[in-house]
Formats: sequence, C-alpha cells, structure tokens
Amino acid sequence: MERSKLLILAVFVLAGCVGTQPVNVDANRGLTIVDFSANPSEVQSGELVLFDVEIENIGGTAARNVQIDFFGIEEQWRDSGGNLIDSTLTQTFGNMQPPILERGVPGDNRLAQIDIMTPAIPQGVSPTLSVEARASYDYNTSGFIDIPAVSEDEFRRKRITGQQSPFPITVLNSAGPIQMSMQQRFAPIRVDNTIDNEFQVWPLRVELTNVGDGFPITEEDDVRIRGAGGRIFGTIEILGPGAEFEDCLGETDGTFINLDSTDLALRLRETGSVPMACTIRIDKDIWNDRPEDSVKIIFNLFYRYYVSASANVRVIGR
Repeated sequence: MERSKLLILAVFVLAGCVGTQPVNVDANRGLTIVDFSANPSEVQSGELVLFDVEIENIGGTAARNVQIDFFGIEEQWRDSGGNLIDSTLTQTFGNMQPPILERGVPGDNRLAQIDIMTPAIPQGVSPTLSVEARASYDYNTSGFIDIPAVSEDEFRRKRITGQQSPFPITVLNSAGPIQMSMQQRFAPIRVDNTIDNEFQVWPLRVELTNVGDGFPITEEDDVRIRGAGGRIFGTIEILGPGAEFEDCLGETDGTFINLDSTDLALRLRETGSVPMACTIRIDKDIWNDRPEDSVKIIFNLFYRYYVSASANVRVIGR
C-alpha cells in the first residue's frame, strides 16, 4: 500500500514538473539566439576552440529553412587538421515550430557546434578575435486591421445628438519581428451619399515596422531589392460591404493583392518602418440603408530574416 502511494506521488511530481516548464514567447521576435559562446575564451595560437550556439523559436509561427552561418573565420581560422578554412561554415536545420502557450509547449530549439583552430598569431601579440553566428530563416506574420465605416448621415446624426464615438481601429498581429499598424486619423471611413457619384474613395496608410532584434534580408537574385533591405511577399485582402482597392502598390481593382507580382515591390529596410499607402473605393449603392459597418484588411506576409551574435577569443601568439 505504501509503495503504491509513493508511485502515485512520483507521478504527480513528474506531472507538475512537465506542466510548469518555462515557455518563452515574445510578440516582437521569431527565432532568437539563446546563447553563443567560445570555449575556451583564451587560448594559445594553434589550439582548438569550440564554438557553441543555441537557437529557439519564441514567435508565433514556424521558422522555415533555418540556417546558421559562422562568419569571421574564412581564410583566417583552420580546421582540426590545420588546413585553412576556405569558405563560410554553414549548418541547416529545416523548420522549427513555435511555442504552444496554452499547452505549455516551448518552441523548437537547435544546437550547432564547430571546433576550429585559431589563426597563426606571432609571438608577442595577443589579439581578441570575434566570430559571428548568424541565424537566418523564413518567417510569416499575419495581420488583421478592422476599420470602422459610417454613412455621412449617421456621422452627422451622432454628432448632433452628442453620441459621437471615437471609432477606434483594431489591429491584431501574430507574434513576429515584423508588425503592422495604422494611425487612428484614417478612421472612420465616411461614406457620403449626399454627393452624386458612384464610389466613395478613401485613403489608408499602413506601417510595416521591424520590431525584432535582427534584420530582414532578400535573396541575392532579386535585382530590384539588392542592397535595399528585405522584400516582403504574401497577400493582402480587403473585406467589407462594397469595398475594393482603388490603387495599392500599383493594383487598381479587386479585393485581393498578391505581393509576389505587384508593380511596386514592398520592402522593409534594415531598421525603422515602411509606409504602404493605398486608396480604396466603396460602392455607395450598398450603403443606401446602411448606417455603420467596417472594412477589414487581412495581411499574410512572408519574409526572410536574420539575427546574429558574436563570441570573442583572446589568442596568445607564439
């Protein structure tokens, strides 16, 4: 009997340990470098150093085509046989899944190691050498922007009767290093049926911002973007009564935009944000008896991104 009680207690203890494991989640990050270290951090010239890096997905979507590159070693450091390393050392990891917060499941993590020999340093000097680990990956940010819309008659009625509300814009983003926002001054969309024309035209300005601790990048074969930051791919869709695009990144009609083929490439530079100015139109006939509603902008964005860290080694010449 006592033995069975101990077994039950052990099960509860194990269950408690599993259920309370920490889950790292960050709304502004995707893949992160948890640790990058050199062991030992001080060696004599000609000795081996073990570089160890750990990465983890703490964002909201899967990191795909994950790759770690080690920079600062090509044509300088040597392999374990003493041969000069003639290329960047790279390790690939495929896809890494994000954390599942509601189940207490942390995001995938991966480890990478290289064991390399220091450059030949002459006696009498002891420089500190830096090696960079860069983790690059393909990521996805999905976004939802809900913009209130109101007829001109309803807008005036609310103002006269003192019921005027602030008409707030709702913005939702999945966790990741690129986020979108919209200023409140673009709401509400006012549909004026007192003017005799077929469509109501309204400007919208969406900001895409790099909020992570790394940088967006673009494959080298995209000549339009080379050296100008990271290309954003994916789709933008507009939903709402009578709403469609008037002019957005060169697209002049419809409710769906494929960013892979727009006339204007959407790109985000290494820091800061990029504005996306669009104009939409709304069919007024649908608003004849409609006082209030909303227009929704749905984003599904894809991009490549990298984060980096450095480890230093002091090399004593001999």
